[in-house]
Formats: sequence, C-alpha cells, structure tokens
Amino acid sequence: MGAHVSRGLDGREFRVSHTNMNLKRRRYHMGARAQAAERTQQAIIDATAALFWERDPDEITLEEIAARAGVTLQTVLRRFGSKDAVLAAAAEVKSAEVARSREPERAGDRAGALRALFASYERIGELNWRLLRFEGQNAVIHGILVKARAGHRDWIARTFAELLPRSGADRERRIDALLTVTDFYVWKLYRTDLGHGRSATEAHILALVETVIRRFDEEKRA
Repeated sequence: MGAHVSRGLDGREFRVSHTNMNLKRRRYHMGARAQAAERTQQAIIDATAALFWERDPDEITLEEIAARAGVTLQTVLRRFGSKDAVLAAAAEVKSAEVARSREPERAGDRAGALRALFASYERIGELNWRLLRFEGQNAVIHGILVKARAGHRDWIARTFAELLPRSGADRERRIDALLTVTDFYVWKLYRTDLGHGRSATEAHILALVETVIRRFDEEKRA
C-alpha cells in the first residue's frame, strides 16, 4: 500500500513509493509558496519606501501602498496589519541597507568610511529631513530615528576605534564629539541651508573632524 512495482528499461523491477512522491510535491509547493510570500512582502516594503520618498507619511495610504506593490489592500493588511507596521518594516529593511552602504571597503579605512557617510547623506538627505520633521508627530518615526542615532554612534565607535579609550566616561565624551561633527544636521547646514557644493561641504566637515582629533592628541600630551 502506498507504493507500486515498476519495471525499468533493463527489465529489472523497482518499487515506487507514492508517499515519498507526495511528500516531495508538498515540500516543493510549500517552498514555492514561501518564496512567493517573500516576494510579496518585499514588493510591499519597496512600495512603501518609494512612496515615502515622494510625500510625507500622513499623505500615504494603505491603498496606495497596495497599488504600488501590485497587490490587494487585504494582502497588505494580512501581512502587516496597519500602516504604522508597514512603515516600521520598511524602515527596518532600508535602515539595514543604509548601514551597509556606510561601511568602507577595507576595515579600518577611516577616510573611506567618511566618504561612504557623505555619499549616504547625498542619497537620502531629503528622506532624512522628512523623518526628522515628523519625529514629534509619529511614534513609529521616532522609533526609527532612535535606532538610526544608535546606529550612527556604533559607526563612530568602529570608524574611530583607535582614537577611543576602551571604556569609561572619556570614551563616551569622545564619541559624542565625533558624532556631533558628523551628524546629519551638520551636513544639512552646510549642504542645504548654506548652499555649499558637495566638495565644499565634505571639506568643511572633514576639517571639523580633524579639529576634534587634534584636540584628542593635545589631551593625550597634556
């Protein structure tokens, strides 16, 4: 039961298990469904991120997200439950992409890390400013920015590791100083508010970073 005997081209008999074949079919279909579900989720996340580039969060609707993703509204609701949940999921995925883009090609390459940071600000400066403008009005966006600030602090700790004590208040003070001069607000001030070009903006910030580092050296010699 559950199998039958067949004969091969050479005349030899062999047993075929229907149970094993059915299991393989089920596994194949389950795998295909999982892949389709993953593609659907990614399409919704990409659609949400794309809409967020175009307009403020309070102007985005779940219907628009569904239409941009090519799925039904019910699919979005079944996957995420609410607009805030979609925004949070999209932010998680895209924040990870941003973090990876800010890492230098070679570990310990401080200049490369700073170039990657500036390039990231150029790409997502408008989006960053939109997030900051709505932080006080939206708990999800506030949560996104809290994680982003923690991520930038970790980036500082990795990028300038050789300049930092292993622990203690002095380590935190130095991280604070380096975080301040590389923060998005400083980039925005030079690049957008004062209207400097990209090269001039980066030169200004690099000069601030070098000033902070020289201060560290002076403290060491004192």
